[in-house]
Amino acid sequence: MTLQQIIDERISFLKEQINPNNKPQVNKTFQLQIDAIRSIDDDLEKVEAVISHKKALLKNSKDVYETDNLFAELDGLEWLQRQIARYA
Repeated sequence: MTLQQIIDERISFLKEQINPNNKPQVNKTFQLQIDAIRSIDDDLEKVEAVISHKKALLKNSKDVYETDNLFAELDGLEWLQRQIARYA
């Protein structure tokens, strides 16, 4: 499988996890991960910089909702980073 196929498969998996039986925050977490992965999809070389930026925002975050969102995005981005390392 190619890296792009792995990314597409992960996004499909995350989409399948979104359903009306979940709490809204759970569905939002899945969607944030999808969006974070897609935001890098076009330029895989910037993933490390984006992760560093999100971690800096997290460090300075005082808002619990912003913190939750940043953690969700970081989960998706760090997964992507591991896949890039695996396929590089």
